[in-house]
Amino acid sequence: MQEDSTNRQGRLFLALFISLAIWMGINYLFPPPKPPEKPKTVVTTDPSKDPTKPDISKVTNPTESALEKIKNDFAKTLTPVKKDDIKTFSIKTDSFLVKFSSLGGRITEYYIRNHKEPDGSEFLIAKDPKFKINFDGTEEYAVELSRFEGFDFNLISDKETIPYSPYNNVNFATSFDEATKTIVFEAPSPDGKYTIQKKFQFFPSENYFKFHLKVKNQTKETITLASGASEMYLRSFGSLGPILKKREDFNDRDVAHYFRYYYLDGSFKDHVDGASAQGFLDSVGSWFGASSESKDERFEVKKGINEKVDFVGTGSRYFIGVLDPLADQPTGVLLDNRKGNETGVLISYDNWKLAPGEEVKLDYAAYVGVRELDGTAFRDSKLDPKVTPASPFAGLSESLDKSFNQGITTPLRNGIVWILKKIYLVIPSYGWAIIIFAILFKLAFYPLNKKQAESMKKMQELSPQIKALNEKYADDPKLKQEKTIELYKKNGTNPMSGCLPMLVQIPIFIALYTAFSDTADLWHSPFLWIKDLSEPDTVFTTPKLALIGVLSINILPLIMVGTQIIQSRMTTVSTDPNQKMMMYMMPFIMLYFFWSMPAGVTMYWTMQNILSIAQQAYTNKFGDSKGKDGAANNANAISGKSSPTPQNQRGSRNNSKKKKN
Repeated sequence: MQEDSTNRQGRLFLALFISLAIWMGINYLFPPPKPPEKPKTVVTTDPSKDPTKPDISKVTNPTESALEKIKNDFAKTLTPVKKDDIKTFSIKTDSFLVKFSSLGGRITEYYIRNHKEPDGSEFLIAKDPKFKINFDGTEEYAVELSRFEGFDFNLISDKETIPYSPYNNVNFATSFDEATKTIVFEAPSPDGKYTIQKKFQFFPSENYFKFHLKVKNQTKETITLASGASEMYLRSFGSLGPILKKREDFNDRDVAHYFRYYYLDGSFKDHVDGASAQGFLDSVGSWFGASSESKDERFEVKKGINEKVDFVGTGSRYFIGVLDPLADQPTGVLLDNRKGNETGVLISYDNWKLAPGEEVKLDYAAYVGVRELDGTAFRDSKLDPKVTPASPFAGLSESLDKSFNQGITTPLRNGIVWILKKIYLVIPSYGWAIIIFAILFKLAFYPLNKKQAESMKKMQELSPQIKALNEKYADDPKLKQEKTIELYKKNGTNPMSGCLPMLVQIPIFIALYTAFSDTADLWHSPFLWIKDLSEPDTVFTTPKLALIGVLSINILPLIMVGTQIIQSRMTTVSTDPNQKMMMYMMPFIMLYFFWSMPAGVTMYWTMQNILSIAQQAYTNKFGDSKGKDGAANNANAISGKSSPTPQNQRGSRNNSKKKKN
């Protein structure tokens, strides 16, 4: 099995490489056509589409300069807001620090702070001194989550202007109740036909807040604010932070840590932040002319059929922001497919027709916090809709845990995190917690690992006989296979038994990777020379090198590959030189994959290697075996060669002496 699994791994890497080359070749030779520019339409009830204003419909990428242009265009149409007229507000809860502005009636800064968990333990999210801030005259340790862009919670009627809303230039009337931590913003629409009221309510001990939206017709005529032909969009959370390095320094893993998602018709969908939401099959359709000439592929509206929209949100490596409509379920979502988008997922409405004086009232629950079940748990049972049906959060989705985006091994991953936290309570170091966990994990799988070590020892002892079979039946592969299987049965060994522990541990390793990679507790946790267990243990960075660029020197992956080589030498039984070479190449392939992995993951893998080496060495020395001499004799018997015993050898020497005499 050792030979076969290595061979398959080699073929897998080769197949992946060839597939990638073919895919790149197809893209190069048959690139999908560029999406057509959507012609500009004029809707007189929407001031952003007034033909007297600059044409912004040709903005295809939401770059900084494009956004500035849109902002300036809208600013010219409104009465300038004096700086002294803008009011700011601050709300502080056990978990959050939030700043608001009357300009736009929006959240301008959103911080998560160090706070206590429901069990009374301290949750230290801001451990690094760089997270020390001054908030309303008080020094706090907190991490800003909106990338200092704020969260809008504003309506947009023209998707061409996304992510900017005309309301962001409107100075809202405000009222603030500090006792209930409630702030209300109200303003007329740009055309004066309706008013918009937004209410934010926070709760001292919760990671949730309530958002209430009310739109009221102020005219004496029936007005249509949203229809199938002209939808209205609500943008809540943009792309989530924090971003702690320059974008040009991002690797593929960094990019994948930022995502947007939605739960529609009972199905969860997520997309990498800043990239198109269109998949590979959509591109294939474009190559074969399946796309419509009139379709604007820069934006995509997804409609629900049965369950409609459950929730939408954005996420980063450790945090998520979720908006959950509590009563009226929206009909769909709008996705911005333009390159570099940071717009999140917008909720779309297509049925707002208001009679004179009529109003639309919409209620939402919003969660901002860590990607952990503990974070989404209610601290006050009176607010928990599962305990108190009359809770303000009644109607909260029961599928919010899907927004964590942690894969099918989430239950295993949560169990691992729980164990790490319990170990941390006894030994307050996540580095030692990982080492202890690796030992406990090895002990838990000791019977399987023992069987694997014994199987590897037997395979090594049978190696001379297998080699002899390969030589004797080199011209008859079928007979060679039959004889090899017969040899295994005769000696009571099974190559598959050596692979079983590895197969069992595959889902567990995936869970370990997500646990060590995306657990906020490991963020900025040092250990020995490692500054941050959630990042590679870089000890030195080279100057920019030709063809390579900047190279980070990491210690743990080198230690890991060293232990991998030792383990390979102890367990390798292959007699094929090509497969042997592949076995020794595998540690260096692993080195490539582990080089940029979090130090916590690499340290765990290294510990597993060290423990496996120790167990194999113990088994080789003290385990039961029939001895290498017997295996060598059997090998000689198979090959047809005689192998004299020590007694025969002595007898032979004595006979030769007699002849001389």
